[in-house]
Amino acid sequence: MNMEYLFNFLPEYDEDSPFGLDVQKDYELFIEQVKSIDASLDLEIIGKSFFYCVEKHKNVTRKSGYPYYTHPVQVALILLKEFTFHDTNSVVACLLHDTIEDVKEIDKDEISREFNEDIADIVDAVTKISHENLTREAGVSKDLIKGLTYRKLFIALVKDIRVILIKLADRLHNMRTLHYLSEKKQKEVASETLNFYVPIAHRLGLMKIKTELENRSFYHMDRENYEAIRNALNTKRRDFINYIKVFADLITNSLNQNNLKHTLSVVHKGEYEIYKMIMDGKSISDIDNFYSMVVILNTNDIHECYRAHGVLAVAFKTISFIDYISNSKMDWYKSLFTELIGPDGKRVELLIRTEEMEKIAEEGFAAKYSFKSGKIRELHFTDEEIEDWGSWMQDIIEEQGENASKIIWDSIKVNIFDSDLTVYTKDGQPIQLPQGSNLIDFAFAISTETGLKCITGKVNGVIQDLNYKLYDGDKVEIIKSPNAYPKEEWQKEVVSHRAIAGLHKYFKELKKTNKLINNEIQNYEAKIIIKGDDRARMLYDITEAIGKTNIKKIQLDTSGTKFEGAISLNVMGENELNRVFIKLLGVKGVKSVERIEETIQ
Repeated sequence: MNMEYLFNFLPEYDEDSPFGLDVQKDYELFIEQVKSIDASLDLEIIGKSFFYCVEKHKNVTRKSGYPYYTHPVQVALILLKEFTFHDTNSVVACLLHDTIEDVKEIDKDEISREFNEDIADIVDAVTKISHENLTREAGVSKDLIKGLTYRKLFIALVKDIRVILIKLADRLHNMRTLHYLSEKKQKEVASETLNFYVPIAHRLGLMKIKTELENRSFYHMDRENYEAIRNALNTKRRDFINYIKVFADLITNSLNQNNLKHTLSVVHKGEYEIYKMIMDGKSISDIDNFYSMVVILNTNDIHECYRAHGVLAVAFKTISFIDYISNSKMDWYKSLFTELIGPDGKRVELLIRTEEMEKIAEEGFAAKYSFKSGKIRELHFTDEEIEDWGSWMQDIIEEQGENASKIIWDSIKVNIFDSDLTVYTKDGQPIQLPQGSNLIDFAFAISTETGLKCITGKVNGVIQDLNYKLYDGDKVEIIKSPNAYPKEEWQKEVVSHRAIAGLHKYFKELKKTNKLINNEIQNYEAKIIIKGDDRARMLYDITEAIGKTNIKKIQLDTSGTKFEGAISLNVMGENELNRVFIKLLGVKGVKSVERIEETIQ
């Protein structure tokens, strides 16, 4: 039984770094480690950046007493080893990540000349996320600081995932050496880490990184409670291990008898996670599930998870069950969760996963995308789109408070990380949209003007409401009206970044000028032209769709098999006119409905 997840780091330790005594030996050791991790990396440019880093940070030491250059070196190794991110430019950027901020004569252009433009862009972006820069920029408003920080973090995530990963690796090494700073500074950095960096690591599914960051933050912010919980964990650990040996044998035997090959491991809740449970009203003595057992099936067939759960449900009494496979969490985590009653009536949490699910639980984003290549899905965002999306993010933070992080992350996850669907225009042009998109999302993908003026649409030839969810392969045609206006509730229905940002910008500008339009109050006359294929009862169906009491005048041309009617009608505002358009387009044989300005004689 694997117990490797238990107590895998200490919150405070003397940095036992092999670097810092001899530059040449440090270089040889560093290159040797990089080569052993991934020999395909460009060792020449990495070596060049190592000596550049040493030179630019010469005569500077950290609070630990180590030469400053050892910090960027450790950050690069964290990125390679713990994030398993194998990208030459990212490794170089790690080594240079403090140069623009800390060395006066170095700027982005200098980095670009010495190395390349991509490396310069990464280093510059990492520098711009600096919280100290944000504090100076934002003044005294904590809410504004938070808004700017999240906006820059999330925009960096949208533009280049490497920037966030380097920033997380940088923060992880700083947290590991935080005890060298003053107690006041420890608390400040720990609070910032808990508020800003832990949620990012969590959302990327980097659970080991997330747990270490939050536990170290907790230690430096509230050492007394941290140590009390850790001592309780030690006590529970002794009791649990003795108990679990019997329980583990029963689980293993039950699964083996049903030909379910597996490995069994044990994980424990983090100190900060337990602290949050206590803050919710539980006492340490009431918490049974300090530890959980994990069954990792030697397969990637998800059906075997359900079979394994069925076997264990027969062997033990189950008291709860949550299916995180069919209802996976937004950080890609998947598992079957159950609580079993073991020997002596004790409760034990059990997680059942396939090998792939275990990899995702451990590596998160890294397991889903190729970190080794340093690449994720190619993104196609314009600078204007990113700026508009960023504006929405900052406003959401200011308006939604604690809920903002989830709202923003949901939007980023859907638009960047989740799988796309491909739908087609009536001319066969493919349009990529995030899963869950509706007709409004499609309209904004065509253009902002189409999105703001859409009133309905046809999906595979059938008229549908604007909130109709699209599916892969659908053929879509948007119907719009020059007099249509978007509705505020659309903002809750769309998922694509273009629709989110476009609607947000529209209503924000509208509210600024106090021109929120009430489209229901004006009674006026409208003239429309209806064209289509003539048939029996065509006029009857059209007048029923409009409403006979609304019609003032009709002119018809039904020559041959075609129908064309000019109709003058009274409507109560633009919204009612748009509803009439939608009804008419649903009438069999009607091909088009168009508003005209001239008077019908």
